[in-house]
Amino acid sequence: MKTIILFLGLAALFPFAAAAGDFPLGFYGIAGPKELGVLKEAGFNCFHTYTQDPERLAALAAEAKKLDLKMVAYPDRVIGSTFEKEAKRWPVLAWYLYDEPEVRKFPLASLEQMDKRVKDWSSAAKTVFVMGEGVAAFNYGGVADMLMVDWYPVPHLRLESVGEQIAMAKAGAAIKDPSRQDKPVWAVLQAFDWIGYPQKRQPPVGGFPTFEQVRFMTYLAIARGAEGIFYFTYTGSDGVPLPNRPERWGIYQRIAAELNSLMPALKKGKPGVLPAGLDANLAYRAIKQGGKNYIILLNASEAPLPLNPEVLSPYRPLFEQNRALPPALAPHKVLVLEK
Repeated sequence: MKTIILFLGLAALFPFAAAAGDFPLGFYGIAGPKELGVLKEAGFNCFHTYTQDPERLAALAAEAKKLDLKMVAYPDRVIGSTFEKEAKRWPVLAWYLYDEPEVRKFPLASLEQMDKRVKDWSSAAKTVFVMGEGVAAFNYGGVADMLMVDWYPVPHLRLESVGEQIAMAKAGAAIKDPSRQDKPVWAVLQAFDWIGYPQKRQPPVGGFPTFEQVRFMTYLAIARGAEGIFYFTYTGSDGVPLPNRPERWGIYQRIAAELNSLMPALKKGKPGVLPAGLDANLAYRAIKQGGKNYIILLNASEAPLPLNPEVLSPYRPLFEQNRALPPALAPHKVLVLEK
């Protein structure tokens, strides 16, 4: 436990650098090629699918290639099928090994064997799996090329717990896989209402995340080191695709638009320097790229935090109706600044 607390503290003091290369921005649960055009139009560049049938995966891959989308898919039935040679040329960002091994008490050795099977089949293949909580990386974090953490706090848990889970996953990976420095961790964030899923809490409670909640979770994950963002899930528990609910789908379209405007910095940016004199309770990430400097500021506390106008005067807020710097940052609010 002391190790976990130590690494959480380090993560808060020294936000991780953005990795040069891919920054996947996608949705879980894509079922068919027709959905990919909707996803692309909304500003996403990647998707996850639970489909395992090789023929259906081939159809998804063909459409994804047309649209310049990357996919995350299970390799289980592809390897050994008539599609296994062709699949090496599919636009696969990573082959998906397993879903929440710690929840299912899946042996570490078995996960390692799955990873080896994929690498033996294709030496160029990248692998990934998702964990239900970041602390699982202290056991499983040495497996695969990337890690994913899914965490869905609304309305049961504190929003800032998203950042804690990402930081723990980064810390666990650093300990378990030191040869691959700064292994990418992708956050899987909430795009569903818990009322439609089994809960331990009785009576069950729910509520779809608001725009402000999704925005806060997304930027906090990035501030804590996430190098990719996915949302769960494209189709709700009632079988209705999210785009059929424009008031909900619009939340993720707006977030995608913001992240796309920052994509060069998220993909290729280097660690920036935070100006001295800001409130120490602010969460942040500073990035420099292409002659520009960006600061993501977040208030993860329950009270407003003051902003120092003199320190931040060279910066201008992005994505805000009012470009003037506010005197304080309200709880669970985000401010993206550019200089």
